[in-house]
Amino acid sequence: MAQSSVTIYGLADVWVGSQKDTNAGVSSGSFGKMASNEGFATSRLGFKGTEDLGGGLKANFQLETSVGVDAPSASSLGDRQAWVGLSGGFGEVQLGRVWTPYDDTRALINDTFNANFASSFNVWEGYFDRTSNGIRYNTPSFGGLTGSVAYAFGEDKTATTKASNLTSFSLNYANGPIAAGVAHQIEKDNNAAVPVAPATAVGIFTDQTSLSGLLGAQVSKRTYTLINGAYDFGIARVIAGYNTVKATSSAVAGNAKANEWNIGADMPLSSALSLGVGYAESQVKLNGADQNDTTGYSAAVKYSLSKRTFTYAGLTKAEEETAAGASVTKTTRYFVGLSHSF
Repeated sequence: MAQSSVTIYGLADVWVGSQKDTNAGVSSGSFGKMASNEGFATSRLGFKGTEDLGGGLKANFQLETSVGVDAPSASSLGDRQAWVGLSGGFGEVQLGRVWTPYDDTRALINDTFNANFASSFNVWEGYFDRTSNGIRYNTPSFGGLTGSVAYAFGEDKTATTKASNLTSFSLNYANGPIAAGVAHQIEKDNNAAVPVAPATAVGIFTDQTSLSGLLGAQVSKRTYTLINGAYDFGIARVIAGYNTVKATSSAVAGNAKANEWNIGADMPLSSALSLGVGYAESQVKLNGADQNDTTGYSAAVKYSLSKRTFTYAGLTKAEEETAAGASVTKTTRYFVGLSHSF
């Protein structure tokens, strides 16, 4: 007999703290802040379900929307993900607004609990972590080895330009204490009349001298290549990653490139208390010449009150410098927060 089920779930995460921004040596001074999208995780409300179609085949759907718990406002239903698909022995196919496989590899092995305040999120070049008009395929697990590929339609073709598109794929391994991944993502914006919104950092900081800014015009193509790994020693889970980002413009000759890396560790201090730390760097070049160097670190403690509720506290700092070592932008934040899932 066919069976179906629907689950309502969500997460409420709010932090409060102090932030200080400095631009070209001029400080804004510290100011208080509260938010629900830059702390440990993004607050959300979701619905997901599955129907057994028989013969090992299932129909699935997921609809997930971000929620501003600190200051609720209008939001697009399904802005985080909204898809319908089929799964079985062949794996899974999803159609709609989906996460990119590149983002999966970022999340699998990221420092400081893979929280929104992780050092790499604050320092590395931004990217599209999800895409609309997407088709995604996930393989079954082969002893901990999984693969995914996604393609998205830009739907912006004109009489003189091709349509934009996004291609992303990843190969990840997670078994016992070992985790590793490799991912590649290509973002093409072929329509200058209706440009795709530029990729933005997930965390608190986006360097002013981004690849888009260096080219001085709309970026027509971004290419990301990531490799990372982690090992759990019991007393600490140590991670490391290396990422490259290349950008070109149809209107400007040359190219911009970022070489990026991060290291970190998550350490259990007791049955309820954990410590996470991370450090990241991004070195940007234009046509091979050094342009800017962005570095940052993050550190946080997490205390579990139950399986679904925990508190956290920490600090993050990110700073961009020119090739000559002059400070361009610096952001420092101290925070405490509470996270509850249901």
